[in-house]
Amino acid sequence: MSAGEMNLENVKVGTELPPLERTLTLTSLVTYAGATWDWHRYHYDAAHAQSLGLPGPFVDGQMFGGLMAKLVLDWAGPDARLRSLKLRYRSMVFAGERVICRGTVAAAEERDGQPVVRCELSVTTPDGRAVVDGASAVVELTSQEPK
Repeated sequence: MSAGEMNLENVKVGTELPPLERTLTLTSLVTYAGATWDWHRYHYDAAHAQSLGLPGPFVDGQMFGGLMAKLVLDWAGPDARLRSLKLRYRSMVFAGERVICRGTVAAAEERDGQPVVRCELSVTTPDGRAVVDGASAVVELTSQEPK
C-alpha cells in the first residue's frame, strides 16, 4: 500500500504492523538524551550506572514511546496523526540491547467524522522479555476524500 492509500476500507482488525527492530546503542541513548534534555548520568555514564548497582547505562523509558509512535506512523502513512499513546514499562533495557516493537490493529472506526485506528502495541527483547506491554495507540488516518 502506498502513502495516502490507508483508509478504513483497507484496514482490517487483526492485521499485524511490520515490526520495528532497533539496537539501542550508547550513541542512540546520548542522542535521545540531547533531544529531550534528559542528562541523567545513568543514561550514558557506565561507571555511574554501575555505582548504582546496574550493569550499565539504561534506556530512558520515553524512548520506547518514540519507537512505538514511529512504528504506528510508519504503517499509517505520512499524513496520519497520532491521537494518543499509552504504555506501561515492564523491564529495563541497557545500552547495546536489541528491542522489537510490534503492533496489531485492534479497532478501525469513524470517530467524530474521522477515520481512526486503535493498535495494541508491545516491545520485547529478541528472547521474549517484555519491555513494554499493555500499550496502545490511536491514530487518525488521512481523509478518505480524494485530494
